[in-house]
Amino acid sequence: MDPICQHCCELIVGNAYRVTSKEEGITMLDLVVCYPCFIEAKRLHLHAEKIDVGSKQPSARSPVSHRPRLHI
Repeated sequence: MDPICQHCCELIVGNAYRVTSKEEGITMLDLVVCYPCFIEAKRLHLHAEKIDVGSKQPSARSPVSHRPRLHI
């Protein structure tokens, strides 16, 4: 499966980057992005680094937070 930028939703061609932001120890932002979105993140002084999409580390967020809130 081709990686998609989690910010602009475009296909990631070339390198992928992880953009993160923490406030008082709480992860506020954790996205895998394309190069143009990486440049924008750096301009905004966010932490951003090149990653290997093939061995992408799972998000630090709890898997519980990804469950639907409504159980039918």
